Amino acid sequence: MKTVAAALLSLVMGQPSEGRPELTPTAIMAGRLLVQRLFGGSSDLMDYDNVPTTVFTPLEYGCVGLSEEEAVARHGQEHVEVYHAHYKPLEFTVAGRDASQCYVKMVCLREPPQLLLGLHFLGPNAGEVTQGFALGIKCGASYAQVMRTVGIHPTCSEEVVKLRISKRSGLDPTVTGCG
Repeated sequence: MKTVAAALLSLVMGQPSEGRPELTPTAIMAGRLLVQRLFGGSSDLMDYDNVPTTVFTPLEYGCVGLSEEEAVARHGQEHVEVYHAHYKPLEFTVAGRDASQCYVKMVCLREPPQLLLGLHFLGPNAGEVTQGFALGIKCGASYAQVMRTVGIHPTCSEEVVKLRISKRSGLDPTVTGCG
């Protein structure tokens, strides 16, 4: 379902939004860039790659970049590495909630420096986490750079910088405690 802003921008630009993120913030940015081109002498175009988004349900889901399936289709299974973990946010500990509900997955190229291709986050504050890591993906961050980043403890986004288990390894991705 298109947002009103996306539909209007599509009409003004004469370009269909088919295959592009149909999100209000995306349409607003594209509109600003259009105005700057028309009246400000700019030549900047909207970049529709790696637009972050979040589904604001009681347990939020946020994503940016490629899904695991898209990465494999684009680069081949042998060239993709996926790091993942189930984790237990602090607010789940106090309430005694099940930790298997929360999950984070980072999709990377397998060859060093393992450029980030996508991030998928299911848990509290997914929108905030996704927004922060969207910049890293836009700027070409690598898995190694993320692993050298100090996490803020105890936050949900800290779980991303603790991702050490790859799907390829077959190890249990359940985080058992701090560390």
